[in-house]
Amino acid sequence: MIRIPIIVIRVFALAGALFLFIDCAGRIKPWKFKDIYSLDVRVLDTKEWSAKVKRDMKDLDNIMRKELKYYIDKDLRIYERLEPNYEKMKISVSEIDSISNDVFSLYDKLKNTPRDSLDSVYRDTTVSYRKIIESQSRGIQKAQREYLKSLDKLKKGFKKDRKRLVFIEDEYMPLRETLYDIKYKRDALQPDIERFNQKLNKALFDNDRSQYSREIIRLSKRLESYRVKMDKFEDFLLNIGKVAHDESGGHVILTSSKIKPMKYIIRYNKGLEEYLEILSDIQKISESI
Repeated sequence: MIRIPIIVIRVFALAGALFLFIDCAGRIKPWKFKDIYSLDVRVLDTKEWSAKVKRDMKDLDNIMRKELKYYIDKDLRIYERLEPNYEKMKISVSEIDSISNDVFSLYDKLKNTPRDSLDSVYRDTTVSYRKIIESQSRGIQKAQREYLKSLDKLKKGFKKDRKRLVFIEDEYMPLRETLYDIKYKRDALQPDIERFNQKLNKALFDNDRSQYSREIIRLSKRLESYRVKMDKFEDFLLNIGKVAHDESGGHVILTSSKIKPMKYIIRYNKGLEEYLEILSDIQKISESI
């Protein structure tokens, strides 16, 4: 019996992927990377996405074992909505894992072979590193798309029973991103704060106890309380991921669709409203003196 070395099989598998994934992925565009450094970004993004999905799937697995067991006895129609899409999600994750490992292996070989570039022909093939990785990237994106499509259908399946499948990071990340916007607005008021502090220093230095000086000092105390409140809300946003996970007890949860918003979301809404009101009041104070 003739034995074909595993490495040769691997090479032909990678080369053949160029044609396989073009057919399978259809209109999906490959990754675009002009050099090894821009490819670094693509590889890192894929690793982070895969790590997040695997982490979420652990929690989802625990939920689905219980829910599928319940629905197969109580409501077969909902079971038939959930089970196929859950299985497709698992298959997609497995496919992403498999294809990504091939890409990462090829990427490592390229980085560890200084004489090779992205457009060098990969060993024992007629295809360049670039073409193989672009082809494999279609397969990764196709599997990611199938994962997200199945996840959307899974969520809709639970809605039929008035339940809501919540991925905690997807909930809190948009909230945390508002930090950049509000800090920008706060920084825009810094020249006004500096002018106020100059007037405050003058009032303290003159010590003339005039009505104007007393008003400046009173307002300075209000501004200081505002500073403390804004710092506290910004710190909350920086750590909102930990707050959200501590409250939910996991990365993925299943709740009633009628349940009230989680406490950290209520805290966020109230805190943001107060923060914006403070910014407005700071501007009014700076214009009044």
